[in-house]
Order: sequence, then C-alpha cells, then structure tokens
Amino acid sequence: MHRWVKTTLRDTPGLRELALRGGSWLRTVACAEPGLYTLCYHRVPAACQDGFAAQLRFLRRHGDFIDADTAVARVAAGWPPGERAFLISFDDGYADNVDVALPVLRALGLPAILFLVSAWIDAPPQPEGERLYLNRTDVAAWCEAGLRVGSHGTTHARLSRIAPEAVAAELSQSRSHLAALTGQDIVHFACPWGVAGHDFDPDRDPGLARASGYRSFFTTRRGHAARPEDLLLMPRHVVEPHWALFEFEALLGGPKLGWRFHGTA
Repeated sequence: MHRWVKTTLRDTPGLRELALRGGSWLRTVACAEPGLYTLCYHRVPAACQDGFAAQLRFLRRHGDFIDADTAVARVAAGWPPGERAFLISFDDGYADNVDVALPVLRALGLPAILFLVSAWIDAPPQPEGERLYLNRTDVAAWCEAGLRVGSHGTTHARLSRIAPEAVAAELSQSRSHLAALTGQDIVHFACPWGVAGHDFDPDRDPGLARASGYRSFFTTRRGHAARPEDLLLMPRHVVEPHWALFEFEALLGGPKLGWRFHGTA
C-alpha cells in the first residue's frame, strides 16, 4: 500500500504538489533533526540555474554545507549533538554539472562530490557529436575547483543482478580508473539507483565496497546519517533543481510543533 501511494504521487504531478504543499505546512527544514542530509542531483539544466542557487541559499540558512570527507569523518565519529549539515552530490556525470552547477558552487563557496561512471568518461552513452556527459577536460575543471569525485561504478550496473565477482570488479576498476584520472583517492561510492533489495544486496554489496577500499556506500533511501552504522548505507535525498522550496520543507523538514532544535540559522 505504501509503495502504491508513493508511485501514485510520483506519477500524478497535481496530487504530488498538493501533498507536498500540505506537508510543508506541517514540516520545516528549520526543525529537521541534527545529522547529515545528502542531496542527490542529476542534471542541472541552464534554465534551472537560478532555482538551483536559490535552493542552496535556502538550505544554507539551516545548516552548514560540508565536503564528503568531512561528512563521513563526522558520521564515523558519531554525529556532533545539535549540528545539522548538508552534502551536495551529483550522479552520473552530466556535462551541465560543470557548465551550470559548478559556477553556482563557486559563487556560493560550497563543496560537492561528483559520482562518476568511469567507463562513460571516454565512451559516454550519448549520440555522436553531442556532449551530454562530462569528458576528461570537464572532470579536470571540476577537480581544479577543489571538488571531490566518487565512484558510481564502472558501467552503472544494477549490482543486485550481477554476481559477487562482477560487483567487486565494478567497484575496484572504477576506483582505480577514477584515481588515475583525478589524482584523488576515491573512497566514496554511490550505488546506481540505490534502492536496497532492488538495486543492491544490502547484506553483500556494502561489504564488498568496504573490501575494495571505500569508506562510504551511498544509497537513495531518504533520511539523515548520524551513526557509524550509517556509513555503508548512507541515506540521500534525490532532489531536482526545478523544485520549489516548499518541496524541500516537506521532504527534508521536521515537525513544526514540539521540536526544540533551532539549528544554525
């Protein structure tokens, strides 16, 4: 029943907007629990640049933006009481992440991590002559801006559908290829699609990631991270740059009534 409701709301824009507007009357990011809230963006079209910037400015009123290494270190140590922070991530490696999102990040002075599919950098799944995905020059520009890169696999395979040996290869090959490309130690992994039990085996794949040298395994379950146990099942909120601010209030926020945490705004 719960899955049916979620699917209906997702596929019916009018109902979804009505539900989220109602939710924003009851919830607010200002009352979100302490912890790490990771945002998962994909494409950021040029038409959404101003909206994307407005989202980040809005969230900055309610917590700090931190980089992936700092985020994972804080989670590993046990999240500091009373602190709320946000981590910006991008999946797949779209060209507009550099063309459109990067100027916003620079202007606001915010860190972010780009989860790349290593095989797509030299052989992207796009029509010939188009630039849908990042190339080596783009990745270099991202790194020169002081931003982090993580792995999104070698081929964007659905881990749940392949054997353990193939999962290990997806993890280790992408890690070594991206390290050679960027000069960074690739220690953060974002699982393609990221739904436990459907897209990856939660009893197998996070452990294989740790054995391959990763410190974190990001999923797409909503919520926030605050405990060391979260490191290999890190929650992320899949968000869109065209969303109105009330959608962030409804999906990331905590109850408006009876909550004493006032955040950093």
